[in-house]
Amino acid sequence: MIKHFALIAAGVLSLHTATAQKYVDASTLTIIGRTCPMEGNPYYRVDTARYHFDNAAIRRYCGYPAGVAVLFTTDSRRIEARWTTTPRNYGWNMSPVLQRGMDLYIRKDGIWTMAGASRPGPEATGRHSSAIVEHMDRETRECMLYLPTWSELLTLEIGVDEDASVTPLASPYKHRVIVFGSSITHGASASRPGMAYPARMSRMTGIEFVNLGYSGNCKLQPEFARLLAETDADAFLFDAFSNPSPELIRERLEAFVAALVEAHPDKPLIFMQTHWHAAGNFNNEAAQFHRERIATADRMMRRLAKQYDNVYFLDGEWYYGKDSEGTIDCDHGSDLGYDRMISERLPRIRKILRKYGIR
Repeated sequence: MIKHFALIAAGVLSLHTATAQKYVDASTLTIIGRTCPMEGNPYYRVDTARYHFDNAAIRRYCGYPAGVAVLFTTDSRRIEARWTTTPRNYGWNMSPVLQRGMDLYIRKDGIWTMAGASRPGPEATGRHSSAIVEHMDRETRECMLYLPTWSELLTLEIGVDEDASVTPLASPYKHRVIVFGSSITHGASASRPGMAYPARMSRMTGIEFVNLGYSGNCKLQPEFARLLAETDADAFLFDAFSNPSPELIRERLEAFVAALVEAHPDKPLIFMQTHWHAAGNFNNEAAQFHRERIATADRMMRRLAKQYDNVYFLDGEWYYGKDSEGTIDCDHGSDLGYDRMISERLPRIRKILRKYGIR
């Protein structure tokens, strides 16, 4: 009997030891995916003290860490997180883990491999705590934790075993490409943060594609031209025609491109055609609008690509597939849609980047 109780006690102690956690402030680790480091707002993508936007949604999106990731090494057998986000109402066409959760990748045999996702708490409280991966072997691993795509992240702590180490991991990326665009770039409606197309292309190529998606608000504004002109990168990729109307494209595109050519005369500026909106399959009014927008962007970009040596245009609006199976809601891509998009676009992007020694 005494031996039996001793075994139980040992088992309880062992369980307690295995799950005992210490927490590390993620802001002390390596953070990638931002335009620059920011005092006081470590998870913001853009410095809102330097760049002021009158549009409240744009200001808010600057603080959403879409594409931002925390890099670290640890020998912990278990990794968890506790974090706080600003409470808000969430979109119906996106998963909770995409909007306010996180997903973890661990490098295995040189490849970033999905290890687990955090389960967000009730959206009304903004407080979350979740195990991400557990029962691993005790060995040092390189980790990349993608942050919430559609929430302002206020605090983040990474939990590991009490006796485990946690150290910053240097960025594995040598080159950086800024991706400016709409909700398509922002991440809607990928299943989780690491499945947004800029994040996927980063892991696939070893080039950092920095996500500057501004859902519904990427309309070739002069304020964005200034931000991009003053942002350092090796190249720029634009999903610039999904939000503006044909009229806005005609009104703003030439000045937008000219400002960026002047600021980055020797760097590739790659503009992508927008996608066909599947609502136009049967909605005649939508079909007319989207045909005009696609035709306007195509006509103007072909001329601008001839005018400037470092401006490129990737045509083709069917990258989700003509079967319309690649969208969640006729507009935003699913994981299938983004897989098709990457398959069609990435080889063309890489061919241009290689001309500038970006590989």
